[in-house]
Amino acid sequence: MKGHLRHKIIYRTLQILMKPFLVWKFNYNFERIKPLKHPAFILPNHVTNWDPLLVGLSFPQMMYYVASDHLFRLGWVGKIIQFLVAPIPRVKSAADRETVVSIFKHIREGHNICIFPEGNMTFGGETGELHGTTARLVKRTGAALVTYRMEGGYLTQPRWSRYPRRGSMTGYPVRIYNPEEIKGMSEEELMKCIEHDLYTNAYDEQKRRGPVAFRGKNLAENLETALYLCPCCGKMEGLQSRGDYFFCSCGLKLRYTEYGLLKSINQQKPPFTTVLEWLRWQSRRVRELAEELRNRSENQAITSDEKQSLWKIQRAKKARLLGRGRLQLFKDRLAFQSARGSNYSFPLSQISDISIHGQRTLIFTTTSQEYYELKSQVPRSALKYYELCKALTGKHNIYQGKE
Repeated sequence: MKGHLRHKIIYRTLQILMKPFLVWKFNYNFERIKPLKHPAFILPNHVTNWDPLLVGLSFPQMMYYVASDHLFRLGWVGKIIQFLVAPIPRVKSAADRETVVSIFKHIREGHNICIFPEGNMTFGGETGELHGTTARLVKRTGAALVTYRMEGGYLTQPRWSRYPRRGSMTGYPVRIYNPEEIKGMSEEELMKCIEHDLYTNAYDEQKRRGPVAFRGKNLAENLETALYLCPCCGKMEGLQSRGDYFFCSCGLKLRYTEYGLLKSINQQKPPFTTVLEWLRWQSRRVRELAEELRNRSENQAITSDEKQSLWKIQRAKKARLLGRGRLQLFKDRLAFQSARGSNYSFPLSQISDISIHGQRTLIFTTTSQEYYELKSQVPRSALKYYELCKALTGKHNIYQGKE
């Protein structure tokens, strides 16, 4: 009980202290809701790294957040966060039973739980695929449900960007479902409601609200962590960013504007005007490429990157460096060559799940329940490896959103 009291005090203190800063930093408007009568799940869409604090401003009652276990491997910083607010750890790229047990325990004790069911921030500005067990989890706990939507966040802090920009953000509850209402719905019906409530598209928002300028510095930098395939030459390694500009070694050169649009700096029409359009095309092209590769007899590297590091991780505790060197993807395996001579090979057939943390960190789980991370010292697309691995194993889905 002492722990819960501490968490409540810290939660309220953070609300008071952080509200002026968050409202100023993001030009953020939010709607507060009345205290909930039942323990509830709060399910928001995921658009920025600040989402937990932004969502928290709307809820007077304390909530426990389900967070990536990366947070618990930040040394003393992670220990302080754990002491103050006790987030519930979840291993990305894995079905985490311990997380579910902890959620049930907190609900039984009368606490609210906040989960971002996308599991990842969007790369393209459109709400992504939600975790398939979300509705089942809500129904089985017997808790209430609040769906919460944030708008303007993607263009404020695109997942791929190096720097945030200032425009306008809004957060508000979409709908409150009481336990009786949820009990009368099937899992499929509830899931459709959640998907409908959380869906947003940054570019549709711009059209609906009137164009809002999102001003900042170096607006295009690190865009190659999302857009890795050039529509003009078809290469995967030629795209780069600098300042507000995004260009390819083949001659393509675009400017990313404060309205989130891609514009050609010459008289030619740009291949795509939004990051989302490019990502959708890229995803479709990867599926076609994977089909072509599966039918080839040769097995050359599809793509590779230098200055990579391979880590073996232990849930919410520690990470052990296995080596630094070169990462390669073949049609049947991920291969890592350490600069010190150690080689690691991970057959795609033995990778049970794969995910992305932040911009560049690729996380995967093997069928033997071992967890690994691949990090990069330089801007490199983790999305490239994610989508290719999914496509090569026939499990491809549109990572950044829906078609």
